[in-house]
Amino acid sequence: MSKKHLTLSDRIIIQSGLQQRESLAEIAKKIDVSRSTISREVKAHRRLVKTSGGNNCVHRSDCKKVPDCRVKCYRGKHNCQSSCGGCNESCKEYQEEFCGDYERPPYVCNGCDKRQKCRLRRMLYDAKTAQEDYETKLSESRKGISLTEEELIHLNDFVSPKIKAGLSIPMICETFRDEIHLSDTTLYSYIESGLLEAKNMDLRRKVSRPKREKTGPVLHVDRKYHINRTYKDYEAYMDENPDQTVSQMDSVIIHKGGQCILTIFFTNCDLQLMYLRDRNTAASVSEVYANLRIMLGDEKFKQIFQVILTDRGSEFTDPLKIEADTETGEIQCKVFYCDPQNSNQKSGCERNHEFIRYIIPKNKGKDAYTEEEIRTMMNHINSYPRKKWNGQSPIDLFIQIYGQEVANLLGLERIPPDSINLTPALLK
Repeated sequence: MSKKHLTLSDRIIIQSGLQQRESLAEIAKKIDVSRSTISREVKAHRRLVKTSGGNNCVHRSDCKKVPDCRVKCYRGKHNCQSSCGGCNESCKEYQEEFCGDYERPPYVCNGCDKRQKCRLRRMLYDAKTAQEDYETKLSESRKGISLTEEELIHLNDFVSPKIKAGLSIPMICETFRDEIHLSDTTLYSYIESGLLEAKNMDLRRKVSRPKREKTGPVLHVDRKYHINRTYKDYEAYMDENPDQTVSQMDSVIIHKGGQCILTIFFTNCDLQLMYLRDRNTAASVSEVYANLRIMLGDEKFKQIFQVILTDRGSEFTDPLKIEADTETGEIQCKVFYCDPQNSNQKSGCERNHEFIRYIIPKNKGKDAYTEEEIRTMMNHINSYPRKKWNGQSPIDLFIQIYGQEVANLLGLERIPPDSINLTPALLK
């Protein structure tokens, strides 16, 4: 029994065996794994499925409200002979009944002989769905590093002072290996990604260290940062809070390993804020939001930034620094993440980047840009009238929603239509 991972073929065999009412041991023998492997697989990937209807209340056989509900039937029927499925939606005393067989092998209803007549929700195992769940979990588990925020703070407090005191990274890793349990390559990568206070300039021999292309996964502060912040969580949150305003966040790289732009796109007016950063790191993103809190004040910040949707780039892996006021700890907005490789889930932000590339073509930008130049570009793009908004510009709409004072605080300035320039000449 040497299998480390089940395949889609294995899962199809499991589904077939469940439907034919084979025991878990019989199924395990077919694919040469242990019975406990099959048990864990079924319980991990089974899902609760609604039936076609009917009353599944625990009180349905002895309900005392049936005579009364026949008279006051919310469905307009008054000749009911028994309680109907409408109780599920209308009765305050409704309590759903669940099958006790879910807790015993085979843990699902795939082969149950009562399945066709059963009113209760069914627990089913589906091979294709199980394989998709497994692949998603595998993909997410291979992103980032297993490092919590507390562990990162401890590592920074321990390592950064030693680097700034002139100690080399190889020496630190060798001398203090019982304390940090990291290789020198890993520490170099953390510094390169901006995760520590120590910077490249603190490394005496950094210039002589050959630059290597990264072959592994992108580094993150905590690989669990997206838990409870997935796109499904975002959809559920917006269903419950439909009045919340959404902004989409992304990065535009000007020079690889150098200058980049943080973009924040407001879906209610297509306005896009742009902030120049020297490095594409989580710390630089946190700094932008810290400055916005100071600039706007708490009340205006909470009015403008309510829900933020972004991708899973390494620069966005510290959501708490975006959501919370670092001084008071108050959560002032919510951050959610698109599914892996699904940037189309924030398509408005992605499409608006086309305007930036008109002015700063990819791989053809100047050696360096100033904050004033990026602000100028932002205002020209946001002053450009949009057919979608009946000829109004994003700045016009933003001011209508949030007011001129907020626009001034954010450095927004309307450019007359005949003065708008969306070419590289704007910043030359």
